[in-house]
Amino acid sequence: MENNKIKVLIIEDEKPYLRLLDALLAEVSGRGRSYEVTGAETLSQALELLEGGCYDVIVSDLFLPDSVGLETFSAISARAGNTPVVLLTGHENEAVAEEAMRRGAQDYLSKKSLNGEELSRAIMYSIERKSIEANLRASEERYRTLIDALDEAIIVVDRELRIIMSNSAFKKASAENGVSSATTGRRLPDGFSPLPAKSLEFCSRAFSEGKEIVSEETCFWNNRPSVLELKCVPVLAAGKVQRVVLVARDITERRQMEQIKDDFASLVSHELRSPLTSITAGIGMILEDGGARLEEEEKKLLAISYKDAQRLDRIISKILEMSRLKSGTSRFKKTVEDVVALADETISRFSHRAKSRNIELRKRYSPAKLETLLDTDGITEVFTNLLSNALKFTEKGSIEIGVEDKGELIECYVKDTGAGISKEDQSGLFTKFKRFGKPVAEDEKGTGLGLFIVKEILRRHDGTLSVSSEPGKGTTFTFTLPKKVREEAPEATEK
Repeated sequence: MENNKIKVLIIEDEKPYLRLLDALLAEVSGRGRSYEVTGAETLSQALELLEGGCYDVIVSDLFLPDSVGLETFSAISARAGNTPVVLLTGHENEAVAEEAMRRGAQDYLSKKSLNGEELSRAIMYSIERKSIEANLRASEERYRTLIDALDEAIIVVDRELRIIMSNSAFKKASAENGVSSATTGRRLPDGFSPLPAKSLEFCSRAFSEGKEIVSEETCFWNNRPSVLELKCVPVLAAGKVQRVVLVARDITERRQMEQIKDDFASLVSHELRSPLTSITAGIGMILEDGGARLEEEEKKLLAISYKDAQRLDRIISKILEMSRLKSGTSRFKKTVEDVVALADETISRFSHRAKSRNIELRKRYSPAKLETLLDTDGITEVFTNLLSNALKFTEKGSIEIGVEDKGELIECYVKDTGAGISKEDQSGLFTKFKRFGKPVAEDEKGTGLGLFIVKEILRRHDGTLSVSSEPGKGTTFTFTLPKKVREEAPEATEK
């Protein structure tokens, strides 16, 4: 389009009608827009013009002396490239025109009732739509290039779990596992995918639940046993999940490094436990039995040492517990217990501490008794850790513990009116040695392991853990436990 002059190629075998179309466009020219019309009476003549010239839009009859119906559009479309095509047809040929539009035509007009405004509008809209399509294609190409450059394997599936797109990393993994890389259009569970078997289940859940599903699974990947982090992200349109994007990240090396660190931390903790116990006991005995013979300054120094030794002992205990949970050697004995009673016991243990800080402890149970299969010590540790954290970061106001019946699940929460947690801190909240915010009392600093241990305990119970928080508006930790009433044998301890 040059200087708002729109170059139009009109393909029409009836000369009077061709002149009429030229006249209609001349009538609506103006306001900074004009039309330069070139006519062609046959398909072969039109193809020659397209070979040697450049046009902004093509207006064509479908029925020409040397071509009929969809063949006409197919030939024009093949030669036109990105030039938009508007079709002319009689009422009896509308079905053919509609099929041509499904194949890429921008619009069609009835020859019997055509006027200049309608023709001009169809031309301008077709040019605009074609431009938008070109921009979308360019954007999609950039997007595909970016996706292909990622190390993570990515696929997109539709509601029937057919793969509609996959990137280079996925195709490479497929090929390395002896599977054809031509995966588009194939259904996810057809046995060709190198992804873990549960990928199908996770994608189905993302469709049905409309939320992101994240899991870690083992499989044979890149010619070796590997650990993959799977993330299924639903894509919504008109309020419904239309697609699911599955991202698979190989985290084998990361998990191996974490295991080395965990083993080292466990080894060091075991080696420190015995001498630390002797140091703590010795200082305690001096303070208890020999306090009268000590100067006040000496008592203060010993008291500080005793307090720090106890804190170090707690850190070592947390590290050892973390190690046992990760390795599966932490012994869980599950019995049918009342979750409400465990929550109530936790509140009782913290009531004095909360009262001394003028913090109101509230409880909300619905109903008053909810039983499920659990490890008493483990779930007590969950309640204790969450309530302890709430007290650490709540200067005034209240803390509420709730237990609710959610059908097949028991939902528990600890809600406070404290400092809150930023979005940035929430992303790594349940990782090891992660500490956030500043506690109300300086001596209440934690180890950064509590929430990680809570998450591991809940994982061993097939439960979930989530957080909702805003800085200055408090925090709510929510966890769920599945309802189970069948008693099971104690878990075997691995050695």
